[in-house]
Amino acid sequence: MLTNSQNIILKDQLTQNDIDHLIKKWDLDPTIFTYPNSSIEVARFIPIDSNKLKNGHLLVSFDLLSNNLPIEQELIPIFDQNHLFIGTTRSLSELKPQENIIETIFQSLCIQIKHLHAELVTIKQKIDHLDQAARRTTKTKELKKVTDLTRQLVYLKHTLDDQTSSLEEFCDYLVENKLANPARVKSIITRQKRITKMIHVYTDLLNSISGLFTAMMDSHLNHLMKYLDSAALVIALPALISGIWGMNVGGLPGKENENGFWILIIFVSLLTIGWGIFLKSKKYND
Repeated sequence: MLTNSQNIILKDQLTQNDIDHLIKKWDLDPTIFTYPNSSIEVARFIPIDSNKLKNGHLLVSFDLLSNNLPIEQELIPIFDQNHLFIGTTRSLSELKPQENIIETIFQSLCIQIKHLHAELVTIKQKIDHLDQAARRTTKTKELKKVTDLTRQLVYLKHTLDDQTSSLEEFCDYLVENKLANPARVKSIITRQKRITKMIHVYTDLLNSISGLFTAMMDSHLNHLMKYLDSAALVIALPALISGIWGMNVGGLPGKENENGFWILIIFVSLLTIGWGIFLKSKKYND
């Protein structure tokens, strides 16, 4: 989609040719577009050194899509007193240019916040599911879900921390230069901070769930080791006695008795059962 309305230009599905043309047309620093579609890009608001833009600034922020693409979608608004360019490697179908340049930027930011909020609602549902699962299972499938969700939250947390700072700088610039209503500016910042706080809360919740999974696994492993140790102790007793009576030496009791074998079996069985009952009463296998 390419929209050109007066001094507002929207361009999605940016290619390298589009970027090269943009750099040449507006005399831009090529490093601006070093990572046009990468999670290592940084949200920021900085002045632009250009002979063709008067008082130009660069605002980089991130958006999210809900169609299994990478979680980061970079929007690159470049604007001065008379122009606004918004470019992205994804889609701008929801964005409708306004007559006021700043309002168009605000609309873009509101769309991003809406997408982030929708994603966080989904993440919260996944966290609730994992919280219940952590209380009753340590299956590999659930642990993989924890890992995947942790990765997603790490990307979102670092991205939104940078984005909140850059939007605060952007909004301060608007207020200082009287380019926007302060109440409107505060509203955008508040919504962004609310999203950032949700990310931090959900990250802490997921960390606690991950810790619960670890504790549950340790508990299951401890119970298993107690069971195996108890079983080894029970087996060790008859093994010891049978080993002694299996020695090829004289003087062992019952050697000359024709019922000696069965007497020894009964004795060992009773001793083993008694030893097992004792261990169970001590709760070593719980």
